Amino acid sequence: MKREKKKMKWYTKLWAYPLLAVNIAVCGAFLLCAFSQQIPTEKLPVVSLAGMAFPIVLGAVVFFLLFWLLFHRRYGWLSALTLIVCGSQVYTMCPLNISDIRAPKGALKVLSYNVLSITDKPDDPILQYLSRSRADIICLQEASEYNLKRYDQKAEWMKAYPYRSYRMPHGGTSEARDITCISRYPILSISNVGFPDSGNGYTRFTLDVNGDTITLFNCHLQSFGLNDTDKNFWEEILSHPKENIPTSGTKGLLKKLRDANAKRSMQADKLAKDIEEALGDGDSPRTVIVCGDFNDTPISYSHYRLSRLLKDAHTLSGNGFGFSYNRNKMFFRIDHIMASPNLKPYRCKVDRSIKQSDHYPIFSSFVYRKEGTK
Repeated sequence: MKREKKKMKWYTKLWAYPLLAVNIAVCGAFLLCAFSQQIPTEKLPVVSLAGMAFPIVLGAVVFFLLFWLLFHRRYGWLSALTLIVCGSQVYTMCPLNISDIRAPKGALKVLSYNVLSITDKPDDPILQYLSRSRADIICLQEASEYNLKRYDQKAEWMKAYPYRSYRMPHGGTSEARDITCISRYPILSISNVGFPDSGNGYTRFTLDVNGDTITLFNCHLQSFGLNDTDKNFWEEILSHPKENIPTSGTKGLLKKLRDANAKRSMQADKLAKDIEEALGDGDSPRTVIVCGDFNDTPISYSHYRLSRLLKDAHTLSGNGFGFSYNRNKMFFRIDHIMASPNLKPYRCKVDRSIKQSDHYPIFSSFVYRKEGTK
């Protein structure tokens, strides 16, 4: 019996130790992904991109945890400890809010949607979707100002949204993306911010919602600028990584991602300063909502910078990864809705029922928190 037991130990070590070494490497990579959001982008631009791989590496860590629990439990502690250390990032990326609590009556519903393009035809699927959304505030990115103005003159449902802004941020290039706000509530002021050397920007709105003043930021941060060739190459990398990763095409793609990430980080700093000003520093909390196409995942510097000021609606009231980009196997949640701590989000959702754009819409409802509640 003793000799047989020794043989089993030796046999176990033969396959367990190499797998354990791989497990250690995976856990190290996961720690890098999880904390890459805190790495200064201007100093280590490539490393700061590691958060994009977070879902994939998370899957590998969970796989090893389940594998060890099934075949050799004593080695499962490494993956378990790694998940505990990175628990906050895991929850931010893939929350589980099981309780299906409907938003109370009178809650403010906000919808954000990068529509890519939009026509003025009544049967346009995106316009039909918006007409059914029942949102109180609709924030669009890359929506044609010309087509929307033509459409709103003949659309009956638009009468429920008498307050509209079809403007582009100024200060950037002439190719700045259209940023639109369609609201049931009065828009008191509008301020456009365009980023230098960029076609992106954001617009700051002040709204009167039933007597309460809300500052709304509709954002479109730095795009990656990938063309069809880049996107097809991304798919090739996912399908045949060994063949494509060493190529010059990968280096070119990585450079585009890196440069866009560096620009986006500076834009997030600028946006954060405006949010801080809107929030104020007095005893009475001011209400702020930020939404739009961030072009950044929940594990990124931009999201981390803004989440130090605001709460992510999907993290607090959504479920799962909520990937909002839907092209070329790029599985990322890059569209977000965030709000000041005095607002409680309900049932934030990335709606995958409409695929006309390369983004899915995201929406959430909000009510004011009672004093003393978290």
